[in-house]
Amino acid sequence: MSKARRASLRRGETGQTMVEFAIAIGLVIIVLIGAVQIALVYHARTVTTTAVQEGARFAASEGRTATDGMERARSVLDSGLGSRSAQFSVSAEESDESVTVQAQGDYPLIIPWVSGASTTISATAEVRKEGFRSGP
Repeated sequence: MSKARRASLRRGETGQTMVEFAIAIGLVIIVLIGAVQIALVYHARTVTTTAVQEGARFAASEGRTATDGMERARSVLDSGLGSRSAQFSVSAEESDESVTVQAQGDYPLIIPWVSGASTTISATAEVRKEGFRSGP
């Protein structure tokens, strides 16, 4: 094959590389956005679970109330989720033997092509109260 023919063939393929790169980079960006979104939701679920566990444990301590546990859970949510914690509600119930703390809220998604999308995250923790109990 002559040099002129090879040069002619190579000139026709120069745009092909750019098109392939554009297609590939689009797919890579979509995968990266999805991975970041999964990590953010996992983090929010972990923070919510930790908040209710910490709140229930705190409220079950000697001399504490369910309100103390609710405030503690709210504090952990605020420090872990920042401004997004405002979308979460925290409640606490107290019985003679245990304290239950619940948190639930909508966590916004960062998917650029879907505005206003969110996922619901909820967690519940129940801890037995500390203290002396008479009886068998």
